Amino acid sequence: MNYCPFILPALILTIAMLVGCSSGIKDTLYTSENQIKIPTSIYPLPDKPNYSIKENWSLMGDGVNKKIDVFYIHPTMYSQGKEWLADVGNVSINREVDFWPVRHQASVFKDIGNVYAPRYRQAHFRVFVMGGDGDCDLCTEAVEVAYSDVRESFLFWLQNLDVGKPIVIAGHSQGTLHAKRLLQEFFDGKELGKRLVTSYLLGWGVYEGDFEVLKQCMSNNDINCYCTWMTYATGYIPDWLKKRTALGLPFPKCINPMSWDSSDNVNDCEDHLGVLTEKYKVKYKGKLTGRVHNGLLWLDAPHVFGGNFLHRDNWHSGDYNLFHVNMKENVKERVENFFKKRSNL
Repeated sequence: MNYCPFILPALILTIAMLVGCSSGIKDTLYTSENQIKIPTSIYPLPDKPNYSIKENWSLMGDGVNKKIDVFYIHPTMYSQGKEWLADVGNVSINREVDFWPVRHQASVFKDIGNVYAPRYRQAHFRVFVMGGDGDCDLCTEAVEVAYSDVRESFLFWLQNLDVGKPIVIAGHSQGTLHAKRLLQEFFDGKELGKRLVTSYLLGWGVYEGDFEVLKQCMSNNDINCYCTWMTYATGYIPDWLKKRTALGLPFPKCINPMSWDSSDNVNDCEDHLGVLTEKYKVKYKGKLTGRVHNGLLWLDAPHVFGGNFLHRDNWHSGDYNLFHVNMKENVKERVENFFKKRSNL
């Protein structure tokens, strides 16, 4: 058993808050919405974003000559509202996107890459509950509109901002759903795939057969591959996975971002390099351990005084910031290996 030294009780509240990245990212079961008030059509649609306008990007690079470009797609931040799709001009939602996922997730990449993060007409959170059994046409329609924006923004980047650098594709939750489609359409077995350093597909299932050529990363420095995980408490099995298991469907792909290992071995405490707190501070190095189990990243109770009391079944909102430093270092490793292999060709 790994020995992980405790931290002081005064720090418990902070680590408990670090996964509370937003009221818009749900990590408990969506429960109720007055069905009478839900529109029976996704129309009229919010205005389609024009990606030549900087305001329609949360991040549009920073003009610095960094080694790579990163295309990041934020998670669902729209849950309070009746319309099926968010308006990219909604100041409140944009503020939430910029302060939480962009600040606490996309920041992983900013030291090494120019990050491009489009605003898009994201689908309401309800689509991922009502559409869970595949019988919600409006859910499908809303997701299609959301992806059409992401696709349009990527095409704008490709045609106007791309200068041929290696690229990382990253997403979380709804953002990963769209990132998978971008990879399938533009990278998987395509010429552009040769420039793919890696892809971080977090908080959404990735399965065998999703890609024809693109494979899962199996170590800390593989390239032209994807990393994926969904974080839950050790011993917890979410209902959606129970249903898949009952139907004999395959488990999702998963890698442990602390050890970069897909086995069921528990990582050592020293493998964990620190979390990014809600106050944008890096703390708590060596306080987390976990392992891959049936396609999930099972996370042990934090190794802090009172850790069992602050543990939660679903750590979805912490998929990035719990492992912020590990991810930051990992991007550097993969980029270095990408350039090393390219120079040897």
